[in-house]
Amino acid sequence: MTPDTTPLAGAPETPITLDDIRHKALAIRSEVQDEVRTQVVDRRNQIVLVGAVVLLAVVGIAYFAGSRAGRRAAEPPAS
Repeated sequence: MTPDTTPLAGAPETPITLDDIRHKALAIRSEVQDEVRTQVVDRRNQIVLVGAVVLLAVVGIAYFAGSRAGRRAAEPPAS
């Protein structure tokens, strides 16, 4: 019985070289780096936005508490 030497279906006709693999790996690395940069920028924007909302909430609460205290201080004392 002799081994079958017909190429497999879907197999490339030319052998894959080390340069082909290196080129593909560098392309994947570049795509991953771009995706990481995008994720970092998005995450930074989320952190800044949450910080701004928290700061506005704290300022609003401080204003509300201060205006109530000022109103109470401006009222004449009850006898």
